[in-house]
Order: sequence, then C-alpha cells, then structure tokens
Amino acid sequence: MKPYGLILAGGGAKGAYQMGAWKAMREIGIKIEAIAGVSIGAINGAFIAQGDYDRALDFWNNVELADGINFSGELKDPNNLFSKSNMVQIVKEVIKNGGVDATPAKELLEKYIDEDRVRENSIPLGLVTYNLSGMKPVEIFIDEMENGKLIDYLMASARFPGLANQGPDGQSYFDGGVYDNAPISVLRDRGINRLIIVDISTMKGMAHRQDLSNADIIFIRPYEPKDLGEIFEFEKEKNQNRVEMGYLDAKKAFGFLSGRCFYFMPREYKILQQKYGFRVANDMEMLGFALGMDRLKVYTAKEFVNILKQEYVNGKQDTEEVRQVLGRTIIPHSEGRKEALKAILSKDKKANYKFKYAIDILEEMTDGMMPDEKNELQTDEDEIIEEFETEQTEE
Repeated sequence: MKPYGLILAGGGAKGAYQMGAWKAMREIGIKIEAIAGVSIGAINGAFIAQGDYDRALDFWNNVELADGINFSGELKDPNNLFSKSNMVQIVKEVIKNGGVDATPAKELLEKYIDEDRVRENSIPLGLVTYNLSGMKPVEIFIDEMENGKLIDYLMASARFPGLANQGPDGQSYFDGGVYDNAPISVLRDRGINRLIIVDISTMKGMAHRQDLSNADIIFIRPYEPKDLGEIFEFEKEKNQNRVEMGYLDAKKAFGFLSGRCFYFMPREYKILQQKYGFRVANDMEMLGFALGMDRLKVYTAKEFVNILKQEYVNGKQDTEEVRQVLGRTIIPHSEGRKEALKAILSKDKKANYKFKYAIDILEEMTDGMMPDEKNELQTDEDEIIEEFETEQTEE
C-alpha cells in the first residue's frame, strides 16, 4: 500500500477523535510518509510521529483541564475553560497576567512527548503557528527546528486566544488554526498528493487553501461536528466517545464500514438498501439520528430496524425534530415515502395496507433508473409483506 501524508486539524479537546482515527489506520495498515498539524493536531502529530499509540492514548484518557493551566481562583465551569460562565474570570486573568498560564500544559507535553524519538522515527512532522511579533505565519518542519524546541513550537501552534504566551525565542505566537486550521498546502508543497485529512472543526482559518486538484484525498470527519463537544471540554467520558467515533469514522472512510450517520458492516448495509430501497434506507438513518439512537456501535440491518421501531413507538415520534425529519427529509417524491417509513415502523397490526402502499412507492421510485440500478432495488413484494405480517403477529 502506498503511503499517505496526514493532515491533522486543530480543535482542542476534540483532538481525541484523531487518536481513534490513528488506531483504525494502524489496524488497516496505513503507512504515513509525512504529517502536518495545527494546534492540537500538531500535538497529535507529534504523538503519531513518535510512534507510541499506548502512550498517546494514556495522555487522552487522563488529561483534564486542571492539568493544563494555572488559574488564580476557582473556575465556575471547571470542565470547559472558555464557557460563558468563566468569561469574566478569564478577562481578569488576561488583564492581570496577560492570559491564562498554560505552563502546566507544556510540562505535561514534555512528560509524554520525547523529541528525540520523534526525530529518530524519520516521519517528517510539520506544524503551523502565527508569529504575532512579526505578523506572519510560520510553517515549519521538525528538521528546521533547533534541537530541544519541539515542545515550544507545539505550544505556539496551540496558543488559543486567552492563553498566556508560550513559544520559542520569547516571541509572541498565536494559535495556527486562525491562519490555516487544515494545512493541506504544507504537504502539497512538498509534492505529497495522497492525503488523509482528519478534520475536527468547522473553522478553516483565514488563509486556508482547499487545494484538492489532482490529489488522492481521504477525509475522516464526524457526520455531526457538534457531537465532538466544545474545544476546552476535557472530560474522560467525552474523550473516550471521541476516540471511538474517530475509530469508526476512519473505518468507514476506508470502506471497512458503511452507513451515512450510523455504522454497519458493508454487507449489512447493502441488505438494508436492497430491502427498503436507497432513499428509504437513508431516511431511516435520518430518523434514527433524530430519535437519538446510539451511534457509537456497529449495527446489523435487522438490529437497526428493530431498535428504530422500538424508539419510534416509545412516544418519541411526536417530537419536533422527528416531525421535521418526517416532513422535511422524507420529501417529495411523494407523500408515500412518509407512509413507507410509517409502515416499516408501524406497530399497528392492521397496517398491512400501508405497507402494500409503501411497496408501490418503492417501485415507483425505480422509474427512470438504469436497469442495473433498478434490479438492485427490486424487492420480492410477497416475501416482504409475509415477513412484515409475521413480525406483527409475533409482537
């Protein structure tokens, strides 16, 4: 397998997601030829270049907000530094000390990241920060840094607004994500065109270049970015969920899992699509998302439909979000698509006529398709209705 360049975006605590993606890439056997990261992505890039997954995971399993800052006084929200409830205290800290002291974060990185090992493992590590003293971006690789300066540059790349200055040579730096939070060009400029981008933020930076031409690029990112939480929300359970989501999304990005916002083995997802049609299968996922079904697991087709049915009939179908899915996402081809979903999920033993109507709608949706596409959607009507009636009787 040819190697990839790895781009790691910034996003604070959301960076745990990138550890999950790395775990999946290790299992798949992906080879990395160079890394470019920014902010927490630069820190994770150092972990990956160091080559010690267990050590990196130990960091993410145990890191807490209090481990990374010195703060005079007690935070009102100790789990999320820049929450609204802490703003007054942070402003006072900025006025008094020039920002929140992040010296403990530097000491923590010195404990977990061995610069000598990063250099010895020969995976070029690049990062982005912004030099406020010179008002210019800094894109630099480890072989261009003085020995012993890696941690200083990592701190400079991750200097979020409100934190006290940390960086090399006593100059003032700013979080690199403000300039370019997904530094594709850093590796493209080195002639690396096979890229994996692990994106954890909707912010791209004021100078970001979405240079995707003539490149082989795989994006790994969550279906719903909000699922990753807040930038400074360092909580153990949230970090564990982020790691798991990154792992599952990376497996999906490389074709080892399928689904839009849920996860299935490819064969199981194909069963779902063949049984109900592409559109209805997609709408079932959207409904499951609106109903709040557990998304950090791998489903079989049957298990997914059964749990979806249980969630739907447990009184949640009247919520505004679900109504929006039924009324907005399940849209025009005709009103019958809504009936199709209702029939699939119906607990009413007299609903067979609705299911029959749903089959008619699915057949209607195949009109105009190419023969191969139509064949894939063809369903044995009698078999499905018989199965549906059997399930209704068993209930």
